[in-house]
Amino acid sequence: MRSRALVLVPLLAVALAALTGCDPAPPEPTPTVEPSATATSTPTATAEPAPVFTPATSCAGMLGPLETEFLADGLVLFSSTDGGGIYFPIPSTQDGGDPFSCWYGKDGVDLSTIEIAAQPIDEAEHEGIVAVLDGAGFELTLDADRATYVQVGDEGSTPAIVHVVRPDSWLTAFSAFGGPDRVAALTQYLDQVAEQLYS
Repeated sequence: MRSRALVLVPLLAVALAALTGCDPAPPEPTPTVEPSATATSTPTATAEPAPVFTPATSCAGMLGPLETEFLADGLVLFSSTDGGGIYFPIPSTQDGGDPFSCWYGKDGVDLSTIEIAAQPIDEAEHEGIVAVLDGAGFELTLDADRATYVQVGDEGSTPAIVHVVRPDSWLTAFSAFGGPDRVAALTQYLDQVAEQLYS
């Protein structure tokens, strides 16, 4: 019995030594909480104010660089609403309202006459102008809030006319000499006038 106990004691000592040599299991890692991303406000684009139509008070102000082109091509001012021109007054082809009108041409040269006219309009005037032009046989093109009315004319008896009607303005270009090329030129003239009068 004693010898058995002697054998057991060394075995227990070895077992204890083995147990104490084992590393304890590592502790479970503590979950880390990621900081929530702070919401950053994205700047919103502010809408640019719509261009405002400014009524013309002079031919130079209405036409800008276009008047310089006219004069360089040998045209002279025939008549303007503010009293200028060698043949003042010539009434505007804009029939109604209060247009500012500028007539140019080559003195003594047939079919050289050009008119540029512009006026501000309100909603009621817009409806009336559109109704008249709709019934006048013009070719109509719509682009957003812009209505363009065109009479092509010809190279002898019928003038070329372009009307551009927006909710707040009525622009007109007239040429005694008609045809598709003149219509294209008149359309460009009115684009340049719009650049001058809208800001």
